[in-house]
Amino acid sequence: MDIVLSKSTWPIIGWVCQILGWLINGIYFCLEKIGIPNIGIAIILYTIIIYLVLTPLQIKQQKMSKMMSVMQPDLQRIEKKYQNKKDQASQMKKSEETMAVYQKYGVSPTGSCSTLLVQMPILLALYQVIYHIPGYIGSVRNVFQGLTTQMMGVSGYSDILTQFITDNRVTMYSKVSETLTENNLLDMFYVLKPSQWTKLADISEFSGIADTITKTAAESKHINMFLGFNITQSPMDVIREGMANGSALLIAGAILVPILAWFT
Repeated sequence: MDIVLSKSTWPIIGWVCQILGWLINGIYFCLEKIGIPNIGIAIILYTIIIYLVLTPLQIKQQKMSKMMSVMQPDLQRIEKKYQNKKDQASQMKKSEETMAVYQKYGVSPTGSCSTLLVQMPILLALYQVIYHIPGYIGSVRNVFQGLTTQMMGVSGYSDILTQFITDNRVTMYSKVSETLTENNLLDMFYVLKPSQWTKLADISEFSGIADTITKTAAESKHINMFLGFNITQSPMDVIREGMANGSALLIAGAILVPILAWFT
């Protein structure tokens, strides 16, 4: 159920998303102030800041993992020593010796788990915020708000757009019910590719707001362009576009994107 505008409604994670949402909204606001409102740059800066905050925890976890490998010979000797001793006294002695090894190396038996438990909600929220950008960045939401209002004023808009979503395989990150809500429309407009914007403008029932669709599509392209690529498009979309235009540079860039994503 869409309780708040285009935001994650996951339990607990949604609360963390709210905090991270303030962060990415602040980053985008600063980018606007210096004249480069761009979602791609905002997402990169947002991700870097989150990972910098998590770096101490990640270092601690790596140290613990390394220490665990150093401790393994001692722990294995204890396991071997008490392998066939199942009585209560032996098991208590085994636990005491195991704890002594942990104390010797200054490692907590639950230390690695606790750092993971702290990081996991933050990392999950990081991606949820990216999936629901219109819900967390007010300026991005405003780009699509006017069109959303006009679109909902068209008779039968929900059925028309539901069919459009199905025909064009548009990915929806908010829950879709029988009637498309304002949240649904905002999320849909945010992820539309240039070719899908063109198809949307060509729908006869929306001819009366075709100018608004075209204008919104242009604004969407402006905020989504990054290093010559529209981030709403997949690398395969860009490769097809490059082949259609005969642009080897575009094709090479599209192939390079997933390679760089893997490398980083």
